[in-house]
Amino acid sequence: MTEESKVKPYKPFKGAQVNWPPDMPDHMLESVINIAKDQLAQHEFEQEGVEIAKNIKQHMDTNFEPYWHVFLGKNFGCQAVHEQNRFVYFTLE
Repeated sequence: MTEESKVKPYKPFKGAQVNWPPDMPDHMLESVINIAKDQLAQHEFEQEGVEIAKNIKQHMDTNFEPYWHVFLGKNFGCQAVHEQNRFVYFTLE
């Protein structure tokens, strides 16, 4: 397997770069991207990152049943076991 084939592609979706394909329906994906953008616009990332993650989690728990986990940061990896149709990894600039 070449290095190029190991790299997962990111595709633009509603203003985010989404690790494609996401394991989440489009309506759910659009919702989480929108709430993330709203929270980042309303809060200072460095000082209020925990509050941003908490608000995103509450939004997802309320609208799409609990139990969601939100990871927020600038440089990290993620390995998670999750329910089908309940995972996405995306970046916002």
